[in-house]
Amino acid sequence: MQERALSSPEERAINDFRLVYRLFQEIAKVSDRKDFGKSFRARAREMPSLLYEVGVIPALSFMYAKTDDADKQVYRIFVDFVRNIQITPEDSKKLNSTEGGYAAYLYLTLLEIKRLMPEKNMDPSTPISCIDALIGFGRVPVILPSLLMPYLLEIKRLAEAVFPSE
Repeated sequence: MQERALSSPEERAINDFRLVYRLFQEIAKVSDRKDFGKSFRARAREMPSLLYEVGVIPALSFMYAKTDDADKQVYRIFVDFVRNIQITPEDSKKLNSTEGGYAAYLYLTLLEIKRLMPEKNMDPSTPISCIDALIGFGRVPVILPSLLMPYLLEIKRLAEAVFPSE
């Protein structure tokens, strides 16, 4: 399905959630632990309010810090999965973590921000460049949580329906 055909935030969320669910299924092939699903569900429940409370840029920075990308490269591994690059069982184990849940949630959030702000040419595979693009963009980051909410609430509903709680 082409992205243009997905006109509503809810439709985009359902389509994007398939990616996260596919990863959950891949991880289940190599591990009985469900840490990725639990973490993603927790992020889907708590991050929408954090976006309102602290603002978009601090919330994105917080999520990126929680991916532990500097040491474990969890975000990079998730992006490889998104790009259909074969990930190793060891990489699957790294994604089956709290950090993996943060990485997936951050990626979906950046993907939706990219759709809402196409003129910024953001690349969700590089969170720092996305955060950089939002800095100095006037009042847009202030209204961004409201624009993101229908998408994020649909992601939350799907995560609560599919993934176990922590």
